[in-house]
Amino acid sequence: MLSTIYSVSALLFSFAVLSLGHGLHNTLLTVRATIENYPDWVTGVMASGYFLGSILGALYCTKIIPKIGQIRAFAAFASIASAISLFHVLYVNEFSWVILRVAYGFCVAALYMVIESWLNALSTKQNRGRILSTYYTINFLCLSAGQMFIFIAEPSEYVLFAVVSVLISVSLVPLTLSKTQQPDSMNSEHLSFKELFKTSPLATVGCISVGLTSGAFWGLGAVYFTKIGLSAKDVATLISLTFLGGLIFQWPIGLCSDYFDRRKVIAVVTLGFTLITGAFAFFVDEHVYLLNKYIMVLSFFLGGCAYTLYSLFISLANDFLQPKHVVKASAGLIIFHAIGAIIGPFLASLMMVGVGAYGLFLYMMAINAVVFLFSIMRIIHGREIPESTSENFVSMPKTSMGVIDLDPRQEYRAENLDQEKP
Repeated sequence: MLSTIYSVSALLFSFAVLSLGHGLHNTLLTVRATIENYPDWVTGVMASGYFLGSILGALYCTKIIPKIGQIRAFAAFASIASAISLFHVLYVNEFSWVILRVAYGFCVAALYMVIESWLNALSTKQNRGRILSTYYTINFLCLSAGQMFIFIAEPSEYVLFAVVSVLISVSLVPLTLSKTQQPDSMNSEHLSFKELFKTSPLATVGCISVGLTSGAFWGLGAVYFTKIGLSAKDVATLISLTFLGGLIFQWPIGLCSDYFDRRKVIAVVTLGFTLITGAFAFFVDEHVYLLNKYIMVLSFFLGGCAYTLYSLFISLANDFLQPKHVVKASAGLIIFHAIGAIIGPFLASLMMVGVGAYGLFLYMMAINAVVFLFSIMRIIHGREIPESTSENFVSMPKTSMGVIDLDPRQEYRAENLDQEKP
């Protein structure tokens, strides 16, 4: 294991530093937007803009990156992303921030694709699962740790934006100095919505719903915590707890999904998600001001449910797929998750405008309640999961198309496909 990690240490270090800056950037922007008195719907559009940029990056960077090379692409997009963080304090207005979020989302998608395709080139059948799990753990830990930079300065100042810029710039160093040969190509194929829905209705609807809810929380969670009276430091602590909850709950929930019908586990998690968001909506006071254990516990379990569902839905879809469809379907589900993430923040922001800050959790509760009921319907009326294609749970980060090739299930499925050929 140590030799495996050492072989990809430069790439993982680049990813870790990038994730620190990326985790700080999102929380910083939403808190600063609240300080600048941006309307909630504008903050929602900003969050939607980020995910729009991500999906554009997923669609076009597979063509751009091979033309200019991995190192040049990473250097270019990291430099742009670093500059964007500083542009936010040079041009403090709603319109420029929306445009900057779209551009930033495009750059981050490109950076993830470079790192993930490079990690895939370095991995083998024997160590791909370990590399993916290490990558996933670093993703959550660094996104969580990035929140702690909020403690060094006030979001109303320029210092934290400069910290984001420095972290993204420093992430250039390990990757660009790596002597590892660059990967040749990346996959960009995906199945149509009709084909995906026919394969697994619950997985398809579920990935869209995760985009609708997690995209809304990613973009507006810090706004909610700020509006109920918490300080920027308390907001960062709660956001950090959600990431830790997602990391810690990933493996026990995944283990349960391997032993029991995955749809039943999804039903339990979505029910828990519905109850937690309902608790935020109906039992958290609108004027908190001081951080308390009740909100901290709720935030931890919120992350535990919110950040495990995506991997569950991807695993469920894999259970119904033939080997030749695995890669295309995974790419398609990423696209549909991104579409949900584009729409979600805007819808949630409209709810917040209509009923107040707690409208964010009313919106999330409604989405999860619908998915819970749909999962019960699929348990009762859906077809049985085929034993021949059923696979173990694998945690999948919601990053870019490049992560698909890191999924260890793809290699084993490819081997089975070769064995089926005459």
